[in-house]
Amino acid sequence: MQFKLTFYDQLFIGLLLLLSLTGFAYNYSFDVSPEQKYITVQVDQEFVMELSFNDETEKTVTFPFGENKEHVAVLEISGGRVRLLPIKKELCPRGICAHTGWISRNFQSIVCIPNRIVVSFSDKRLEGVDGVTY
Repeated sequence: MQFKLTFYDQLFIGLLLLLSLTGFAYNYSFDVSPEQKYITVQVDQEFVMELSFNDETEKTVTFPFGENKEHVAVLEISGGRVRLLPIKKELCPRGICAHTGWISRNFQSIVCIPNRIVVSFSDKRLEGVDGVTY
């Protein structure tokens, strides 16, 4: 039994592909970020800080981590983006958190598993949140 696509089958497949690509293009092009952005930093599932910034902000921020808060990690904020600078090789052997690079879109995050650091990007403040699920 031989299967042959008719003109209408090909037209239907083409329309589905066109609609799919149009949807992706629409979502990508209309991803408008608000002027104010927020970064939340958690270490060992404890809230450390929330930073607000915009596209013109350029600064570095340090925060403590470790069992006794004896180590320091550095966040770099520039051009509406955030990244975690490399941590010592002894503390983070693979350095995947630093290799994540810049995050700039809603709900992107940087995670350092050995040190239990989570840097989350959002366009909303955390105040008024009823609960957070881990």
